[in-house]
Amino acid sequence: MQSNVVQAKSHTVPVDVLINVLSILFNNDIPFQVEGINEDEQSLLIRTSTNAKQTRDKKALENIKTLVSDYTYYRYESETGNNKDNNADDYENE
Repeated sequence: MQSNVVQAKSHTVPVDVLINVLSILFNNDIPFQVEGINEDEQSLLIRTSTNAKQTRDKKALENIKTLVSDYTYYRYESETGNNKDNNADDYENE
C-alpha cells in the first residue's frame, strides 16, 4: 500500500492564464485554494495540495509551471523587445 505524501505548494498565476491553470487542476482533481490576489500585477497566489508520489500530480504541476513560465517569458519579451539573454535574470527565480 502506497502512503499519501501530501505536498503543498504555492503558485503565482497571471490572470491571463488562470483558466488554463484551473483546467489543469480540475481535470486532475487537484485541490487548491486562492491565497491572495495581486491587482497591481494581475495575478493570483494559488496553493495546491498534491500527492508527491503520484506521477499524474507531478505532471500536472509541471504543466502549470511550464505554462506560467512560457507566458511570463513571452509577455515580457513582447513588451520589452529584449531577447532571452538580456532577460535571463528575470526568469530564473520562479
